[in-house]
Amino acid sequence: MGTRPLPPEEARRRAVKAWLADAYADLANARSLAAHRDEGTAPWASSFHAEQAVEKGFKALLVWHAINFPPRHDLSLLAGLVPAGATVTHLGVAGLTVYAVEQRYVAGVYNPMDLVERPTWNEAEEAITLATDALSRVSADLASAGWAGSD
Repeated sequence: MGTRPLPPEEARRRAVKAWLADAYADLANARSLAAHRDEGTAPWASSFHAEQAVEKGFKALLVWHAINFPPRHDLSLLAGLVPAGATVTHLGVAGLTVYAVEQRYVAGVYNPMDLVERPTWNEAEEAITLATDALSRVSADLASAGWAGSD
């Protein structure tokens, strides 16, 4: 006997909860890396996790509104899909997209001599602050749309 599939509403609630849990875990990872910089952690890694937190927050909001999204690391694209009235879109988080992929590699893929400038710790801290604000707004936007976090 197989397990019965979840009703669509329950599946959606669980997916939102999972996306949010992952978003907050990424934010915690970004903060932890920044807090332990004296142990050799890297600002690009902290920035990456900050971007991922925002990206996953957007995806939670989109899932709640039953809006499909492509599997891409593009905060501008995701912000454009978020329903009108969501306050998270007012933050201007699109600049964090660069931390999703490009900043993790020193040399460009097509030109090994094309070195990519990596973020500083100050930039990583700014990314963490922006991610913190974004997740706070995502939570408020979800609550406004009828999401109850304990679901």
